[in-house]
This record gives sequence, structure tokens and C-alpha cells, in this order.
Amino acid sequence: MAHAAGRTSCLHTSQPSVRIRAFLATPFRNAALNCRRKARQATASSYNGGSSSSSGPSRLIIPGNQSPGDPRQQQQNRSGSNSGLIMPGKGGQAGHGAGLGNTPVNNFKPPPGFMDSPNDAKHPVAEDPQKLLQKLKTGNGYWHELATALPALQRAGFDWLAIEAETGLERALQSIWTIAGQVFESLKQQANFPDEKLRYFNTEDSEYKLYPMRVLAVQARGPVAEYIVDHDLNTKDSEVLIKAFKEHERRDGEKEGFAHTPADALAFKFYRDAGETRRKHEIHDFIERGLAVAESERAKATLRAFIQEEATPSAAPADAAQLAILRLTYEEMSFRAVAVAGNWSSVSAAAIQQAPLVKQQHPFSIFETRGQQQWVMMPAWSAVMVAAEPVALVIDDCAKLEVLMKQLQKAEDKKRLQGQGLLLIDRVITNVSESEYYLVDNSGCLELKTGSQVAGQAAPLARVLFCSRPPIAEMAEISYP
Repeated sequence: MAHAAGRTSCLHTSQPSVRIRAFLATPFRNAALNCRRKARQATASSYNGGSSSSSGPSRLIIPGNQSPGDPRQQQQNRSGSNSGLIMPGKGGQAGHGAGLGNTPVNNFKPPPGFMDSPNDAKHPVAEDPQKLLQKLKTGNGYWHELATALPALQRAGFDWLAIEAETGLERALQSIWTIAGQVFESLKQQANFPDEKLRYFNTEDSEYKLYPMRVLAVQARGPVAEYIVDHDLNTKDSEVLIKAFKEHERRDGEKEGFAHTPADALAFKFYRDAGETRRKHEIHDFIERGLAVAESERAKATLRAFIQEEATPSAAPADAAQLAILRLTYEEMSFRAVAVAGNWSSVSAAAIQQAPLVKQQHPFSIFETRGQQQWVMMPAWSAVMVAAEPVALVIDDCAKLEVLMKQLQKAEDKKRLQGQGLLLIDRVITNVSESEYYLVDNSGCLELKTGSQVAGQAAPLARVLFCSRPPIAEMAEISYP
């Protein structure tokens, strides 16, 4: 322990600047300076008359609690008769010399707003929070003046819920006031923004005109705000203008001939609206509105060219009728055509073996058939798609199929089994599994048997995939008779 303490003391003594900078990097700068001053006083006292000897106890000094460059302290740490750990503000024994562990504790507490950003320093908590709350409650002042109290109260420890409870000012309006107040302050700081136009936003509900302007760059807010003042736009039109100005930046409307000004940005918005609609009366309306607000000649020429192009008659007259175009989805085209070999009660093994197969081609899964063969479209389930040669058999009443009835225990389930079904089989059998059913020909009579029952016998006709039931009215949009 003494050896480790000696190395620590030497390390911090040989590099005091690094130690001091690391300590001063903390927020409590005043406490650090106070500790350094008292450390120098304690060291001076030790040099002048202290009785610290080389045989004193070794101590582990925490950075910030020992004086830099004290050779006696280093020698004391090397002797290592005893060990001691001194923490900042804690008492400790240091032989007969003046120990830093006896330094009085300085319970430093940073002032309110010490860790706030430089911008917050412009609006310190100069007033009593209760006075600020009363000011908000009575509404004494313009909205942007009242908005400055919100961040001051938050720095004082009031959150939005507490402010709402004390003043009745809703949280949504607090947010609008805070952001709109920042926009108002950015306009106030612009040297070229006229004061008389800034006073225009003193009126009630002006915050709703400035709030959407948060999405604009600071330098772009001035021209947009002046346009709002000059044309006395209402809240809705102001929001339309701000969105049009932002959209003009995103789509680079200058390439279309519209200057980067609020007026041309609004005209560019009407130009795009005219291009997106298909109603002729709306096209003319949008172009007229664009011409009314456009200020550059290029923008006006672009709008006039658009209306002239629309007025030019086409070479072929348009038909009164319209042909609808529908895009099909993969789910709507996901099916597989399966040949229906016949009814379960009367189908023969030969009919099953002779059931044709089709190859679906084209993006629309077109297939070709011959003769009077019946087909059924099955969903593109994995069990259907992996089948090599699927064939379908119609079942008049699933309740008469003994294999299905044995799987059900409740009478209610057996009753629901009544009705038609479709048995899907695969003629290609790679291997026989005990967990599956197979279709076998028993002297001209078709039967369903398990894999263990057909083991060691003649090869079965097909492997049973599943039995499907038709949809019911509760499952489909239309009812089936």
C-alpha cells in the first residue's frame, strides 16, 4: 500500500497541470479554486514550521487535495510506515504536519441556471416565480412577452404540467408560445426587419402565424413574415405560404422559372396544383390564382404557357367513355389450377391416373385445357405448390367420410362437418409416412388408409394433402347459397 501510495503521489506531483485541468473541467470551478487556495496555505504552513518527518504515515492523495511539487510529501510517501486514504472533505491524520484532510468542507452548490446554455443567460430568472405565474394567469402583456416567462419557470423547476395547473395555460399553447416566441425573437434580431412590421405580430393569435415558420431557416423567415404582414394573411393562408416556400426549396422551383421569393413560391404551389388535377375548371382556377400572386416575369410566362398548352385542342377527340385500369396484386393472382377427377363416391382409379395437368404461364397464369375436363382454382398455399401432380376429388358430404369423423370427439364438431368438401391428393409419392393418409384401390373401391396400413402392400394411388371446405357467409363478403 505504501509503495502504491508513493507512486500515486509522484505521478500527480510530476504532472500538476494535467491534474488541475482535469479537476477544473468539472462544473464546480469555484470549489476547485477554493481547495487550491487552502492547499497552498497548508503547504506553506508545513514548509515554515511543520513537523512532518520522513517517518510519517504514507497517504493516498486524491487529485485536488495535495499541493504540487512537495518533496517532503513524496519522501513521506516513500517511507511507508503507515497507510492512509484521504478523500476530499474527509478528516485524516498526517503525522505532525498540516494535513489536507483537515481542510474544512466547502458544501458548494452551483447557482440556478449554472449549467444552462448561453442563450438561456439572456433571460435569467430575475423575477419571483410566483410573480411569473401570476403574470401568466392574468395575461398581462403581449403573448411573446408572456412566452419569455415559460423557459424562466422551467429553469426554476416548474414543468409544463405544473404551469398548466397554476395558470390554466394549456400545454399545447405553452409549446406554441415557446416556439413562436423563438421565431419572434429571431425576427427581432434581424437588423433589416422593420419595427412596425414586427409590431404586427403583437396582436392576439399572431403566434399561430409564426409557429409554422419554425421549419424555415432563420434568414428565410424575414421575407415570409413581411409578405404575411403586407398582405395581412390569416392563420390558414400563412401556413399555406410557409409550406409553399419550403416546398419551393425542396423541389428547386427556380428551375421551373419561379424565383426564390414568397410570392413566386406561392405561385409555384398553384402551378403544381394545376398540373396534378384533371378537372379543367380547377386547372384554370389554379393558374389564375398563380398569376395573381406571381411577381417575376419568368413565373408569369411559365403559368401562361401552361394554360395555353391546356387550351390547345388535341389531334383526336376524346371519348366520352373512360376505361378503368386496375393493377392486380400477387395475392390476387396466387392460385393453381387443379383438375377435378370426379366425385369421391363414384370416381375410379383410372380417372385419377388420367387426370390432366396444366402449365400456368404468363404474368396472369394463363393455362390451356382440352375436352370437357373440370378444373378448380386452389390458393397458392405451400401444400398446393409443392405437389408434383395434384388432383381434386369432390366429396358430397364430409360427415360420411369415416376418416374425418374419427378425428372429431364432440357431436357439435361432427355436425359442423356436414356439407361438401374437396379432397386434394398428389399422385407422386416419394416415400410413405405413418403420419399421412394415402388413397388405395381395393378391388375397384377407393379407400383412405394410413401409412402404416399400406406398408408392405401395393403402391397407393396418391398421397392425401388435405380436405378443404367451402367458405361460409361469416367468412366472406358475399353469402353462398
